[in-house]
Amino acid sequence: MPTTPVHTDHPDRWIATDDESALLGWAADRSAAGERHLVPVADVGRTTSGRLVVDLERPTGTPLAAALDRLGTPTTGVAVTLTVPLLELLVAAHDGAVRLGTAGIDDVIVDDAGAVVVCDHPTGADGSTASASDLDAAMTLVLAARTVWDRVDPGDPVRHRVLTAVQDALEGDRTAVRAALDVVRGSAAPRPFRWSPVPSDLVFAAPSPPDAPVALVERFRDVVERGIPLGPGRRLPLRRVLVGVVVAVGAVVAALTAVGSG
Repeated sequence: MPTTPVHTDHPDRWIATDDESALLGWAADRSAAGERHLVPVADVGRTTSGRLVVDLERPTGTPLAAALDRLGTPTTGVAVTLTVPLLELLVAAHDGAVRLGTAGIDDVIVDDAGAVVVCDHPTGADGSTASASDLDAAMTLVLAARTVWDRVDPGDPVRHRVLTAVQDALEGDRTAVRAALDVVRGSAAPRPFRWSPVPSDLVFAAPSPPDAPVALVERFRDVVERGIPLGPGRRLPLRRVLVGVVVAVGAVVAALTAVGSG
């Protein structure tokens, strides 16, 4: 673990309270988990005063409810795609395979690739993103799953069955959670979550067309420098054109003079 001082302006930084064992245990467990649907640890260090610091690599994404608003009514397959990882994490937590912290419903996000990610917070630490509405992350997982299935078409015959199973898992044990997971998996084949994330603030647009006077000047300059275009890949030098014009004008003047003198 690095012991060099770290800055204190990270957007998702957690600093241990008096007893750092809870934060240290959570960080060690999360660093070893490598779970696609859990927020990973980006760095661990200490402040200048020696307090343990954990930085989380919160991915770019949209809170689940807002993502569903943009999507509209999800199909059963999309609901399966979003909720199976949540219930699998809950089963793993009941089995002791992963340690969860606390999280609010807005900490369950859909990343730009369409995958659900749980951005829970470690216990025993102070952080800038802590909220009074944070719950035990295990309960938040069930609430997030219910949020998704609440959006499914009420006419879908599996919706009521899934919601009943998810509600049983809300205050149930591993058996109830496992049963809810089986019901969700058996409701439909998973389908990708296809959506359009909020566009970046950095939008590169084509330059606007120049004003007519500017375009006329540019065209004249192009003719002077490169010649008059005659077709694809062919140009007639302007100097040759001017010489031809002068010769033609001279011939005309000479002809008119000869006619007048005759």
